[in-house]
Amino acid sequence: GDESVWQDMIICAESELRASSISSSVDANGASEEESSNPNAAHSGNEMIDRIISEIDKEEREAEYRERQKRKGNARTVEVRATSEPVTVSFTVTNPLGLDIELTEMQLVASLSCPNSGSLHSNEFTISDEQYDPQLQKSGNSMALIRNLKARGSLHSNEFTISDEQYDPSTPKVWKFHGSNKEFESPDFMHQGSIDADGSRVALVDKYNPYFVVTKKTVKMTPSSSTVASLEICPLSKGDLEVIGVRFKLLGEVWIYHRFDLPGPLLQDTQLNRSKRVRGESMLLKSKIEEEMPSLKVTITPSNKNQSTVLQGQTSSWILKLSNYGYAPAANIMLKTNAPWLNINDETGEEKDEYSPTSHCVGPSGTLMKVPFEGTNKAGILQPGETVEVPVSIRTSGGGRQDFYILCRYELWNEDSQTKFASPRHRWARKLLSIPVYPSITMSASLMPSYVNNGEHILSVELMNYRSDRDSGLDINFDNICVISRHFEVKQLQGQFISDGVSNSLIHVEPSALEVGWQERVTLHYLVAPIAGAVGPCNISLLPLSNDGNASVVKNGDAKLTDFICRERAHDVFSSTLENHRREKERLLAEQEKEGQPRHVAQIRRAKTTLPGGESNLSSSSNEPVAQPHPTSIAHLCPSEGTSNINVVCSWSASVGEGGQYETIVGQHHLRNLLLRPQNKSKGCPLAMTAKHVEKVCHDFDASSHLDVDLEITLRNRLVETDVDFEFALDHQPEFDFVGTTSFKWSLRGGEEITVPMKARFYAGGVYNLQSVRLTVLKSEAPLPYLFPLQWTILVEEGS
Repeated sequence: GDESVWQDMIICAESELRASSISSSVDANGASEEESSNPNAAHSGNEMIDRIISEIDKEEREAEYRERQKRKGNARTVEVRATSEPVTVSFTVTNPLGLDIELTEMQLVASLSCPNSGSLHSNEFTISDEQYDPQLQKSGNSMALIRNLKARGSLHSNEFTISDEQYDPSTPKVWKFHGSNKEFESPDFMHQGSIDADGSRVALVDKYNPYFVVTKKTVKMTPSSSTVASLEICPLSKGDLEVIGVRFKLLGEVWIYHRFDLPGPLLQDTQLNRSKRVRGESMLLKSKIEEEMPSLKVTITPSNKNQSTVLQGQTSSWILKLSNYGYAPAANIMLKTNAPWLNINDETGEEKDEYSPTSHCVGPSGTLMKVPFEGTNKAGILQPGETVEVPVSIRTSGGGRQDFYILCRYELWNEDSQTKFASPRHRWARKLLSIPVYPSITMSASLMPSYVNNGEHILSVELMNYRSDRDSGLDINFDNICVISRHFEVKQLQGQFISDGVSNSLIHVEPSALEVGWQERVTLHYLVAPIAGAVGPCNISLLPLSNDGNASVVKNGDAKLTDFICRERAHDVFSSTLENHRREKERLLAEQEKEGQPRHVAQIRRAKTTLPGGESNLSSSSNEPVAQPHPTSIAHLCPSEGTSNINVVCSWSASVGEGGQYETIVGQHHLRNLLLRPQNKSKGCPLAMTAKHVEKVCHDFDASSHLDVDLEITLRNRLVETDVDFEFALDHQPEFDFVGTTSFKWSLRGGEEITVPMKARFYAGGVYNLQSVRLTVLKSEAPLPYLFPLQWTILVEEGS
């Protein structure tokens, strides 16, 4: 995958954990002191999002600083690794000779110094006679030599022969480690020395307890050829490890030792170093070895392994498998994804309230989740060699080949990590899924005020089949429509679905689902009415696609219907807020650079802590303590105050497969935040207009020259909290006249309405459209006129 995407996910995950105080490695006291001294950089109206954006800014500044220091050559750090974890070193071997050669017992040459014991193990050099007591060697007393070496600090080597009482040379000890199927042995020419600068070395007597072990292999090469060899080394003790070179036997008799010489980075810290192209020390082959760590492997596989076609919006069951190949237990396992595709299934069966987070989410992004599982000894702790399977659901979105990034964060568990001030080490595991996503359906909706009752609206949902994954059998079955709202209830308009033999102008539907063929389009209409009385819990209505089917209420905890749409909304709000914040930072930086004046250090620091953030559709909370819902909860999808919106979910199913192997898949499409009564702003006209009149009338124009028909026009302010000043006017029509008030200026408060009575005067029979209203909203900037594409049709018949 893209490394920049991984780094952004790591920064966001760390910022969410620090701001949410979920990770046991976060020092809550230190975070609170910094937040008190520096105000939030973003002002989105959501305190949690503001804290996370501030943490992201801090992480990005630290990353930029480290990158600058790295370019200068001042911040060259070694890689931190764990004991008992193999490290692979790959290099190129070239045969310059004109004959075939065989390199046997090829192994890495390294050294590992342990500060705790003051010893250094290495297989770089051989041991000379001056480095041990010659009297002990001449006497052949191996046990006395061993005692002498122990008294002097005991350096390890394989130069000397040891008696059979110490070990059996015909059966050397072999090590095997998790995550590697290769066998490791103690390296040849191993010796032990002191870390001090005297350079003394003695042979390693105990071959069964070296500081590191290596793999050995044989390489055969043809004349003038090159090959890439990969060897492994595994540290067994904490300390500083350095891979020095490689050693092998040529023709089975001659030992050859080659030392690696890697050029370091160019130093850019001074002008002299830049001019002379001075290079620093290379840290590639150096490592700092610390305690044993867990090592997690993440695999995710579909429950149905025969599934090959993935449609847009398809939901399917997968198995997330976590395996600990390390030598220490892992705890506090988190999952971070780049999109809200993955949903962790709740297997407990407990009913959650509407304020609880969905899919064990942490933070407001909707893509950071804590993995729940039952360990062997304790819940939430994955022991070494243990594997757990977590059932998850994945809903795909987008089109074409989509890259789904899964980042797993886990911590080393020990007794100290449970204390308040402990800071356990953590690691990351990566998993990338590349999934081709085919088109399925398109879903759109429109809302129009009802002409019958005040406050009611007509919801029209348009669905179209766009499948293209195979040549035939592209039908899609629409199962039901789910509407989620707190302020409105939804009813299905009767007469849309028919049985056989009634009429072909309406929609024919099977008893189970509505089947729509390829590139066919269907429009469904529903009545949206406000709920009378006090605001209650969130209402989830399931509307079947049939004439006799009434809306049924679904429980809030039904994850199959609500989890994905809740997390999608949380992810979109967080992403848009973060994007607006970054765009504002870039704008301010561009303005400052345009001025051409260098900024003082204090100005830069002040700007980093006082930059305005993006906007959010969340209203600011009052001073009274109110239980805030989690950003991924149903209560946050349908807030109790401020907005009046509905959310629509369409569930569908289809048949996929080829060659006689067919299977049924399911999916869902979402339409979020359809506003019926906006608070302060509206994309269209803030006024809703309806009319009341007769549709058919008969009149004898010989007896009377004209006919007057009563007409009532009702205007309602759709905005809840904003007054609207407007001008009402009727355009002149050549075929009929309006009698009454035809133009005036008025102001309506939020939610208020006004009815304008008048008469329409006709002079002959015919079909007339009475809609001639022009509304002009009077704004401070400039008046904004609106014309309504409505038809108020009346049929005037001539007769007695």
